[in-house]
Amino acid sequence: MGSVTALLRIRIVIVGVAMMVVAAAAGGVFDRQSWSLAIAVGLPTLISIVVRSRRTPVRLILSSAGVAASLFLVVYAEGGRASDAADAVTSGAQRLLTTEWPSPDRPELIGVVALLLAVSTALAGELAGRRRIHLAAWMPVIVAFVTVLALSAPLGERLRWLIPLTLCLAVFATLRPDGDLSERWALLRGERRLIPLVVIAGLVAAAVSIPAALAVRADPRRNDPAAQTAALLDPIESTLALRALDPAIDLHEITARGAAQLPTRWRTAALSDYDGQRWTPALTLRPIGRRLTLDSDSQISLTVSFLDDDLSLVPLPGTPVIVDAPVETDIDRTVVRLTQRRNTAPLAVTAEVAPTLGGAQVGGIATRPVDDSVTSLSEFAATIAGSGTVLEQLRRIESTMRNDWILESDAPGGGLQRTLIERFLRDTRRGTSEQFATSYVLLARSLGVDARVATGFVVPVVPADGTLVLTSADARVWPEVRLADDSGWVALDPVPPEEASDTSPPPEDPAVQTPTAAQPPTAPPPELANDPTTDDETTNDQDTTSQSALQIWVRRVGIGIAALVLPALAGALLILGAKWRRRRRLLLSGSPPGRVAGAWAVATDRLVDAGLTIGASATNGDIASSGVTHARGAEHELQRLATMSSAVTFGLPDRPDLLADDAAACLGAVESSMTGARTRSQRLRWRLSLRSLRRSTRSPVTG
Repeated sequence: MGSVTALLRIRIVIVGVAMMVVAAAAGGVFDRQSWSLAIAVGLPTLISIVVRSRRTPVRLILSSAGVAASLFLVVYAEGGRASDAADAVTSGAQRLLTTEWPSPDRPELIGVVALLLAVSTALAGELAGRRRIHLAAWMPVIVAFVTVLALSAPLGERLRWLIPLTLCLAVFATLRPDGDLSERWALLRGERRLIPLVVIAGLVAAAVSIPAALAVRADPRRNDPAAQTAALLDPIESTLALRALDPAIDLHEITARGAAQLPTRWRTAALSDYDGQRWTPALTLRPIGRRLTLDSDSQISLTVSFLDDDLSLVPLPGTPVIVDAPVETDIDRTVVRLTQRRNTAPLAVTAEVAPTLGGAQVGGIATRPVDDSVTSLSEFAATIAGSGTVLEQLRRIESTMRNDWILESDAPGGGLQRTLIERFLRDTRRGTSEQFATSYVLLARSLGVDARVATGFVVPVVPADGTLVLTSADARVWPEVRLADDSGWVALDPVPPEEASDTSPPPEDPAVQTPTAAQPPTAPPPELANDPTTDDETTNDQDTTSQSALQIWVRRVGIGIAALVLPALAGALLILGAKWRRRRRLLLSGSPPGRVAGAWAVATDRLVDAGLTIGASATNGDIASSGVTHARGAEHELQRLATMSSAVTFGLPDRPDLLADDAAACLGAVESSMTGARTRSQRLRWRLSLRSLRRSTRSPVTG
């Protein structure tokens, strides 16, 4: 028996090694190896080995405790708290599935993966000891492996993990739990085909993993709308506020890692939505891991230091690749924002370098449909752009605005409202830098070019030592156009290099408001009292708010009820399963005399659960006489069952097979009488009683 237990423990160890391979593959979910996940595999494996010889209920209880302990240990190892472990069990899976890849390496999200590994390991360890379904232990391993591959799907093919898993499976399959360990070892030593088969299995796994390449695909996880959208200040207003600081302050220190030359433009936000008054940052920011996109050839590594506590947007020279900090970003990577304020240690960043206009000469400029908001400018833009390629037209507009128009920071009517932009384009051609950028983008869009406005910093000269400091005086707004080959966005500079000094402004248009009112006069709004939709809208808002509050309250109540009911339900199922397994073992224990004795043992279990106390020296007749009070209507069957049990115990009756059938019928009559004599609640307490399972109160008939 000891050799068989040792063999089962070896099988558990093999399963644990396979789950360690799955834990290593799980690092792809976060694009980094999280060695704390080894705890989620090691602890359940160790518990399964130690409790292998215990009874099934004890093993299940201890394995469940090991899973819970593994979750807490992993969360604490990642710097989390008990609330993070609770989040991993409740809302962690939803958070993991609604974040972009790579998932942020937050404690509660790592806890979700740890819980998956721990549960799979515990199930595999339990199934490794089953003789009839000895390969079923690999079902949890396969499910965990496929889930890990799905969560890290954007990495592409990762079938190389099949090589160690296949080897573990080959060894596991040869160690069937039949016979003791010495017999199995002697069989394996004499099996000359074992080593060639293992080698062939490894070579097949390697052959499958090397040439196979999955098609380029989207992240298979759900992309539900975010429950909350992070608030983002108007980037243009923030840029203007920074530039207005006097004296200027230092904001960032950027140092190149290696011999790369730092660029002069550093983008913090890119805006493509213009509502006629301002460029709106209509962004949905989601948490994401340190990797934001795949590597490229045109990228540089640098460190960014935040010199001001109020800063959260990361300045980047182009598309971000890796930001070694907890960040949140939108799907187009137009904004990268720190989720936690960081102004001490430098931030390691890898990003692409924005392309130059030379790339436009090769791949061309990307187009977009000309919408109704800019069709009125198409003729005007064509007049300035002239003929030629799209790039030549864009450069001609840039040159005209830069050389012939006037930059003035405090120009009259310097806002971004559409009326003021139209006046700037058609009449004054004298305005602020943000008006130049906005006008250029609108003119480019009227020609069918995909353009947007970017905010950030532009430094006049990059120091030769590879370190530059971005100050508030470097804050700028500029236009960008997209290249046709999706290699990035190219910055243009239609803003004159210097502001006007001695040029007298043109006379004011009487129809235009003074600078004290940024918005031109419009028709007065209708009276609120005559607006029939006001009350309905208010009512709808109140109904929506009430409905949301009700949904939140119902959800919380549901979670609370589930937290109370689910453990009780699990305990009830565990008790019923243990009793069913004991009943099945007693009634199907081999020979007919054994089944007769088993039927009597089941009957005494039912009597004990009903409250009968059986003495250690009580005979079968004494038990039957005492138990008639609990089995009204089946007194004769109970006495007969006790007599048959004594007959097979102390003698050899004729036709024991008929006696076994009679015993089963008597047992059915006893159980039916006990069930019918009780109410529904009494039957529930009777079936869930633990008296027949505890050593101190169970029937001495079966020991």
